[in-house]
Amino acid sequence: MEAMERCGNRRPRVEKLVSAWNQGVHDHADAEGETDDALIGVSAEPSKRPRTRLTDSEVDAMRTARERGVSVKAIAKQFGIHRGTVWAKTRH
Repeated sequence: MEAMERCGNRRPRVEKLVSAWNQGVHDHADAEGETDDALIGVSAEPSKRPRTRLTDSEVDAMRTARERGVSVKAIAKQFGIHRGTVWAKTRH
């Protein structure tokens, strides 16, 4: 609980992680496989694109967008990927 007191505005995220940890440690899922805490599923689901390779056409589209002045942040949001991936794929 000491970590939760130090996190300030990150407290809801820390609470979700602590709850997920406790459920994993104690294995309190019911017989149907549902979690005890409704927030567990929400925090465990990735918010970004699953780890799949970008196609050549997607990389070409990102490069074209960068050449036209579209921001890295906007491209990352459009493709559902991290900004660092956009930088890596559009570097010349």
